[in-house]
Amino acid sequence: MIDVLKSELFKLRTTRATKIVVICSIALPAIIFGLTSVFGFTNGEVGDSLISMVGNFAPLSGLLLGVVGVLCSTQEYSQGTIRITLVATPNRLKVFVAKILTTLVVSIVSSLLMLLLCLVPSQLILSSRNITFDVIGSDLRVLLSVVILSAFLSILGLSLGLIFKSSPGAISALLLWPTILEGMVFGLLSLAFKDTNVFKFAPIQGNGFRLISTFSGTKENTWLVSLTYFSTFVAVFVVLGAVLFTRRDA
Repeated sequence: MIDVLKSELFKLRTTRATKIVVICSIALPAIIFGLTSVFGFTNGEVGDSLISMVGNFAPLSGLLLGVVGVLCSTQEYSQGTIRITLVATPNRLKVFVAKILTTLVVSIVSSLLMLLLCLVPSQLILSSRNITFDVIGSDLRVLLSVVILSAFLSILGLSLGLIFKSSPGAISALLLWPTILEGMVFGLLSLAFKDTNVFKFAPIQGNGFRLISTFSGTKENTWLVSLTYFSTFVAVFVVLGAVLFTRRDA
């Protein structure tokens, strides 16, 4: 199992597209947040904690890491090297688990680096500008939520890649559903069920992205309920991806 895991890590580490997307998932939020720290907060204080503000970039970073998950599963199909992998390791379930673990490692490390590169420079910049700020406050939960969101979206991307066996199709599904289609579907449902907050059932926008938000109001899901909805949604695709990967032809 260790050899298979090392093989999967080596594939990701030596693929240019994967490295570019990982760097973007870390650097883009850090650059934007750093520029905000340099030019923003002209009133002399930061209204929210730095953690909660960094959490606003978690969906962007998470979706980019989801693309990394897609690439982890589809590049071998596009290049025809999946057959070599399966000949070397005939146990497909072992390969699937190695891909899951590899994606988790990359996404967790990347999200932690993103948080570090956002928070540390911003604290130094804000302190040099004599701006009042709070690093964590009551938003410690956001730290865990950022990591969870990134990890789950990367696994979702990996599963979609195994289902579609094509990068364009899997990436389109990964990006279009949470950003456009989910809002349209649940927006139409809200017209049919006017007295019900149907968006609390939306798996990604209504629950996944909500993990990093402030929870208030009786019509909204709690953090644990949102995590349950989101994780169940991802688990469905993980199971489907595992079944298709282990049973159909390469």
